[in-house]
Amino acid sequence: MKDSGPKFILLKDLCIGDVLEKIAWSFPYAEPVIKPGGLHGDLDAKRAGAGHVIQVGDSYRMYYWGTGSDGYHHICLAETSIEDPNGWKACGSVLGRQPITQYNDQGPGFPFVLPRENGSWLMYICGWGMPRPDGRLPNTTGVAFSDNEGESFYYCHDEPILALDRHWDKEGTGSVFVLRDGEQLQMYYTSIGHYFDKPEGVETGHGDVIPRIGVGFAVSDDGVAWVKPQDDLMVSPRGFDTKPYEYISSKPFLLKEAEGYRMWLHTFGTNYRVRSLVGNDAMNWEWQESGVEGEFGIGNSGSFDDKQRCYVSVIKFGDEYRCWYTGNGFGQTGMGYATGRC
Repeated sequence: MKDSGPKFILLKDLCIGDVLEKIAWSFPYAEPVIKPGGLHGDLDAKRAGAGHVIQVGDSYRMYYWGTGSDGYHHICLAETSIEDPNGWKACGSVLGRQPITQYNDQGPGFPFVLPRENGSWLMYICGWGMPRPDGRLPNTTGVAFSDNEGESFYYCHDEPILALDRHWDKEGTGSVFVLRDGEQLQMYYTSIGHYFDKPEGVETGHGDVIPRIGVGFAVSDDGVAWVKPQDDLMVSPRGFDTKPYEYISSKPFLLKEAEGYRMWLHTFGTNYRVRSLVGNDAMNWEWQESGVEGEFGIGNSGSFDDKQRCYVSVIKFGDEYRCWYTGNGFGQTGMGYATGRC
């Protein structure tokens, strides 16, 4: 199966810009709703971030990246009622590291949980492998399984499930979003293509040698074996076509609406910013204008999110968008909460 890749077309041609309006966000809390060490003690003492929130019955579950006092990563679970969306209570670690494996020795981060009615639930993770001698990101994508509807997970593989076999992902892969399309699963995944010298005069957050990171696309029938049908990234960083210079567009999160699809991405120039795209078929996308500081901006000076807001997880509740996001230091200051309406 082969496709020529995504086509970027004007919103006026889709007529989707008129129906998928921009969301106006508000931030009701000045403090994080989950702080490092606040729920799970030593398990998330150094980091609580990159949460994925799903609804199970009348409750929300948040699976999130916790870094323990020992420096290793875990996936922690918290629960709350949908009527009290931030009354989070600790449920413990549901997945830990795979010691001495090349791809997941330091432990998992960036969880995405896929409930299934027939078969085990799946959790996709970004494995933090053994440190690389060249200092580059030791990230690849793995999967874990749950036979008790997401209360705990286990590994069946000691290697990543996405091969590093395309020019856009040969240096690594990371966080994912998985969308059902009939019987098929579609994966939108963070792809590390190559490292390069920063352009002259550009300020970066990674020094003089920077990664090119975008969003790749893969499909699967079983959620474990994946095929990459396209010839390039689905969404690429925009470089000099936006300000500041953009070399990372990562950690996709999708939401299906009655009129089309939204995709949130996290772009990097000097810090992460939240951006969004819209499309009518989850394949062809158009960026929404969001300015230098992105769709979410940043918090007030001295707050937990005054440097960056990133890694959103969004749930639609009636006409309200409920969103949990990560603050400074990729979760070192915890996670915040936003609400939005069109």
